[in-house]
Amino acid sequence: MVEFVYRYCPFCATPLREQTVGAVARPSCPACGFVLYLGPKVVTVVIIEHEGQLLLGRRAIEPGRGKWSFCSGYVERGEELEEAALREVKEETNLRVELLNLLGLYSRKGSPHLLVAYRARPFAGSLEELAPQASEVSELAFFRPVAMPELAFPFDYVILRDWQALINGIRSQGPQGL
Repeated sequence: MVEFVYRYCPFCATPLREQTVGAVARPSCPACGFVLYLGPKVVTVVIIEHEGQLLLGRRAIEPGRGKWSFCSGYVERGEELEEAALREVKEETNLRVELLNLLGLYSRKGSPHLLVAYRARPFAGSLEELAPQASEVSELAFFRPVAMPELAFPFDYVILRDWQALINGIRSQGPQGL
């Protein structure tokens, strides 16, 4: 059975029931035919690079309280992905960054999250403004990729692996790569 938080049809107030629609069990209204399509939640993740180190924030909330993670957050409806990434970094760190490129898209069967990961670097002079700004982050620190603390989410490790593969590929291309 699919667990859903919506109990009543938003159009006719009839209690929703689970019905198979397009081979998937979905909350549906038996009276008016409304089908609730629960889309994924889009999250931006930003890997901030500075002098060979990566910026992480210590989580002050669950899930992952006390562990470290990349700057990340939900994309608001109607917001551009890049705008959301920059907003989340500013909200969590007070840092102004330049997005370098898209690192990858990440999803997992059964998870409601679609992660969009970017590489970024701080704008010149903005590191002086670095400080935790959001209630979700208690501390900020730069770490060398070979000395990372325990990360909060399984995807953090996947994103770190992909970042390392990309950086190693860029370095092997020679001076014009970085």
